[in-house]
Amino acid sequence: SGCAKEPPIIPSESDRWLELMRVLPENEVTLKAAYFQDGAYLAEKMQQYPQAQAEYAIVHNPPLFGSGPGSYSDEEWKATLGFVTADIDQTIYAGSAPPRYYEAVKGRFNQSDVDNATRTGPMNEMLEVVSYAGHEFYSWGEDFGVNLAMRSNVRPLGRGHRLALVDDFIFWVLWTDGIEDMIDSYEGNTASLADNENYKLLAGGLEELDTVTAFFSAESQSVDYFKEVHQEQLTQITTKIEDLFLNVVSREPKLKPYQAMATGAGADKNGYYLGIALANPDESTARENATRLEQVIEQAEIFWGGNAGEKWSDHIGSFEITSNGRLTLAKFYGAVVELWDCFGMYSTWGPYEPLLMYE
Repeated sequence: SGCAKEPPIIPSESDRWLELMRVLPENEVTLKAAYFQDGAYLAEKMQQYPQAQAEYAIVHNPPLFGSGPGSYSDEEWKATLGFVTADIDQTIYAGSAPPRYYEAVKGRFNQSDVDNATRTGPMNEMLEVVSYAGHEFYSWGEDFGVNLAMRSNVRPLGRGHRLALVDDFIFWVLWTDGIEDMIDSYEGNTASLADNENYKLLAGGLEELDTVTAFFSAESQSVDYFKEVHQEQLTQITTKIEDLFLNVVSREPKLKPYQAMATGAGADKNGYYLGIALANPDESTARENATRLEQVIEQAEIFWGGNAGEKWSDHIGSFEITSNGRLTLAKFYGAVVELWDCFGMYSTWGPYEPLLMYE
């Protein structure tokens, strides 16, 4: 008997997601959850398909953007950070819970404006400019420090943050090791998510699915891990949600174990869709998971929100599920597109949807 060769990785045609992943160090924080939103590409899609412009809300605000649209003015952005929201093309957020998360934006920034704002804006009296690995970053206060007297729309808890302008990226984190990790990752001095072989595969899958947002995770989606995370709820069968927990655990069929996942939102002539890519251990598992996912989607119930307990299939207009090498790929058209960022089991980004649980 011979050894089977590893199927080739599907290359990402534009390297769009890999370019953004390059700024994130590969560690237990980033591998749990990494979210990317390409606002510039979304604007192109909205222009291309104007009939779908306002149909679904698929872009969400990471912490840098505040609690919602219009939470603070361009004047406050400019005075505090040296740029405005219109300068931003893509957003990056990695981590499953504050305060240890990585955040960045990519766009068109002016070094002089950023430098002037950081040196003259809020909390400038505690500003320190630090040189690291050929770059400078701005540092305010202690790691993760909270100063309620300095609260603002940009800093809801008065935290100092660390900020670095590196080429066309701005890094924005709460601790010094975090900003240094991002600089090292960008410069290739430490492994980034873009170096992860499964993530390279998934990036190619999302390019094939043509999404404008992306969520990557290597966190387990197994039944045993689900029970561990939600142990308390599983022992208190008193509410509709807790009944749903039991339904999820007992649901058949489940997917076969895969190694990592990516999801995202996209749009084409048929409307908005949720894209899913699974990186499987081999081609046969990819084919099997394509079959099982079609069966799961007919039975699974939405877990959270106003539609909790309703079938996923009731909120899907049409779908396509295929396999390509080690990848299982799927498109689900309809309202479920808004759930693209709801697959992190530990997450403050969106409520967890256990659709992709495996045995």
